Amino acid sequence: MQNTATHQEQFIVSVGTAGAQEVDTSTMRAGIEHGINIARNEGMLTPLADESTEIGAIRVAAPVSPSAALLLMLESVIADTPAARRAVEMAVASIVRQHARDRVVILTDDEREHLITGVIETRKAWQSSGEDDWIGDVVQHGYDGYAAEPDIGLIENAFCDQPVFRHLPDDASRLAVLRILAKPAVLDVICSDERNQPVHDLEEFDQEVNRAVGPMTAAGRRSRPEDTLEALQLHGLILQQLQDRLGSQEADEEGDVAETPRG
Repeated sequence: MQNTATHQEQFIVSVGTAGAQEVDTSTMRAGIEHGINIARNEGMLTPLADESTEIGAIRVAAPVSPSAALLLMLESVIADTPAARRAVEMAVASIVRQHARDRVVILTDDEREHLITGVIETRKAWQSSGEDDWIGDVVQHGYDGYAAEPDIGLIENAFCDQPVFRHLPDDASRLAVLRILAKPAVLDVICSDERNQPVHDLEEFDQEVNRAVGPMTAAGRRSRPEDTLEALQLHGLILQQLQDRLGSQEADEEGDVAETPRG
């Protein structure tokens, strides 16, 4: 007589609620069991007249975090210990960071390097204490970690949170950053209300951009004529695209002011 090992499958049903206190596990378990029985009777889970598949125990839990849910799912193969919980939490945090929903590819590797360099130089300007090599390590791999940050996060920091225009070291860096800023996808990011500090004030932001354009166009400059021309062209392109994005917002604000009753 040949014994055949029973192959078991696990299924996870994800239910979103306003909070763990909103979950009645007894009612939910009963509802899931009822739904499974209907599905089985209708032949949705197994072929009609096939009684060889048995539904095992159904458990309903309300994990407080993704790491807790993963630990619950793996409980048959890993120990539930403080060390295991820490390992799972670190793994989940790494996955979320590396594969965030907003990890949209906008920048090339070279463009990322230019922005990271700008962030480092900006950070050094106000955080330097003599020996400042550590700042670059922190920006790239430390608590900031922009070497692994999604493009959107890097763009937001470089242009919204702490604009990098003032401390770019040379014309090549200035042109590189202006070319990045002129990309429509980049302007869409920095003008989005989803950012912590989106660009809303065109005049104020243009003053920041001028910190990169000014050194290449001011009297006594040493920039190559072709670089000066490109900087001016990029500046004009950036302003035009910003006006296209922000113009409707400014018009709405002006309309609100015009409709405000006067006392």
